[in-house]
Amino acid sequence: MMSKLKTLVMVLGFVAFSASASLPLFNGKGQPGDVHIDQGGPVYLNGKEMKLKKVNDNYYEATGQGIVLSISTTPDGSADVSWTGKHRANGVIVSAEQAAIDAKGVSGRPLDCSRSDLTKAEAKACQ
Repeated sequence: MMSKLKTLVMVLGFVAFSASASLPLFNGKGQPGDVHIDQGGPVYLNGKEMKLKKVNDNYYEATGQGIVLSISTTPDGSADVSWTGKHRANGVIVSAEQAAIDAKGVSGRPLDCSRSDLTKAEAKACQ
């Protein structure tokens, strides 16, 4: 009987541990500045640590510098980060990976406004 109880406690402990998600590594930029999240926390805005609150296994809020960062973890283990500031100002923090993808021009090459062979769409994006 005692060994069955030990086994049950170990299984339940393992299930609880494996079901809890932690903050993934994240680097990004948005209107309030540079955001860095270490694996499992803490959270930094412009190099200053923010106060982190776990709302549930998939949602966290970090506060500081008059900003609230809303951090949700997705099923693939990545993070979606948005921000809210004073006077209902808000927006999305774009990950460094996504920013690199978005920086490519319509031609698929990195957008470089100093090039002489820009397409019309690239020239417009550089204005």
